[in-house]
Amino acid sequence: MLRLAPYDFEKSKEPLEISLIVGLSNMASDVDNVVKPFLDILQKKYNFNDKYVFRLIVEKNLVVKGAEFIEFYIKKCEPRHFLLDK
Repeated sequence: MLRLAPYDFEKSKEPLEISLIVGLSNMASDVDNVVKPFLDILQKKYNFNDKYVFRLIVEKNLVVKGAEFIEFYIKKCEPRHFLLDK
């Protein structure tokens, strides 16, 4: 999975937003079971700490068996409200 991650990402200590679109072939599959392991993979690949993830958007799509996928986007987040201890 790490080798398949498509783009470079500059290490950040700024708030991040991660969007996941998950294609699952089984309606009974829980989308949240995908989230933590996938975030762990992203952290390792792009060398960031998930404590900087301030917004997580997850969408589940049903697909035919064999067409499962995960699509993701990482960008700097503009949180509505947050406090950082300096």
